[in-house]
Amino acid sequence: MRRAPFPLVLVALALALPAVAGAAPPANDARTAPRILTPPATVTGTTQDATLEPDEPVGCQALKGSVYYEIGATDDEQLVVRLAAQGDLDATVEVFRRTRSQLTPLACDTSDADGRAEARFRAEKGGRYLVRVGQRANSVPGTFTLEAFVPAPPPTAPGPSLPRGGVARTLDDAQDTADAWSATLREGGRYRVNLAGPAEGCVRLQVYGPGTTDFADARPVRTLRCGGYAVLNPGGGEGGRWSFLVTAKPRTAGPQRYHLQLAALGPDDAGPGLRLGDFRPFRGSLDARGVDVLDLYRFEIRRRSAVRLTLGGGRPFSLSLLTPSGRTIDDAADGEPLDDRLGRGRYLVVVRAADGARGRYTLTRTTRTITRTSIAIDGRRSARVAPGARTRIGVRVAPRVSGPVRITIERFDPLEGWQFFRTSRTRVRDGRGGVAFTPPTTGRWRARAAFTGTRTAAPSETGTATVAVEAPLGTR
Repeated sequence: MRRAPFPLVLVALALALPAVAGAAPPANDARTAPRILTPPATVTGTTQDATLEPDEPVGCQALKGSVYYEIGATDDEQLVVRLAAQGDLDATVEVFRRTRSQLTPLACDTSDADGRAEARFRAEKGGRYLVRVGQRANSVPGTFTLEAFVPAPPPTAPGPSLPRGGVARTLDDAQDTADAWSATLREGGRYRVNLAGPAEGCVRLQVYGPGTTDFADARPVRTLRCGGYAVLNPGGGEGGRWSFLVTAKPRTAGPQRYHLQLAALGPDDAGPGLRLGDFRPFRGSLDARGVDVLDLYRFEIRRRSAVRLTLGGGRPFSLSLLTPSGRTIDDAADGEPLDDRLGRGRYLVVVRAADGARGRYTLTRTTRTITRTSIAIDGRRSARVAPGARTRIGVRVAPRVSGPVRITIERFDPLEGWQFFRTSRTRVRDGRGGVAFTPPTTGRWRARAAFTGTRTAAPSETGTATVAVEAPLGTR
């Protein structure tokens, strides 16, 4: 019997083997076979091996593949469809109204850097709505989570009364997106309000004047886009019931907790502020989780001085030095002191708590007279003496204060430059002092002095005074 040629054997074997099936698309790949969603619902899906139909509806982005879902509306209501794409999937979520075989586009969104997208639409009772999740043309396939729900109705004005001690609540960017509160403010009163939000993310506060009945039609008198602290002062004819609308940050996963509190301004919250004495620590406390966010102090200086402001307590509080007009002169955070030279006048100090910080602190002001120190050798800045001669290094401090002085003496080495010789310590009394000095060798010598300061007088330093020690040149 003749054997078949080798290639024919391979062909015969190939025909005898069953065909290998290609990868199947998702079950809801076609819009004629959508997966049914009944809000509220949360489902997972994939675009792996999803295809496009020849008559694929035109959307807001070019697509490589798509899957479909269907919602049947049971009432006239607002609906939200939210997508969370996993991995590197870049996707769209789109909503179409289905009328027999026709599709009318209603909403479309493209996933952001976090893979999130959202479509909101108004559904009519009995209507059928097709939801398409599409894989963008330049994207890899991937899995996703899809939510469909009816959002909570927006709060109505003016809102329930804000408790005296404030209120702590939780919002989210899906169903419970906003809360409204209200309080009665009197004309000409001064109030502080603080909205403390989550550590990450922002909750927004909008303040509406009296008479507000619909937030959509009213304009807020104050907006804090990321929470925070504000002072309210109702003007003439503005007394009455004010509203406070707190809104969650959109497209932020998870709960968004906040604390809202309103209170009248105290003497340490606004001008003129509490008097801050000199050298005497003042003890206070702040709570940025409530409404006690800052304390205000005032002090005055009768002549130009060096001022140090020190904040103790180890809390994340900041210091700001202001003029009476509110201009910032200097500021520091995290316990750093402020050191400034200030002229005669009045000044303000603000101690402010960082977001969510609270605790006790001590504030100390130290004011010292600004000094100027000068030095001379035998009454000159540059002297000349014979070998073995005794000199006097004189120091003067203006104004005429008393206190410690440090004098540093150096000699000049032609090869190495100026070299340290010794330090002498003495005191000035009524602005004058000094030490005797006999240079031990010929050559050039110099001295400089530092008034090291006292409780009431600031330190200052001099330049240098020099002395040349040399014998007369001999004659030939």
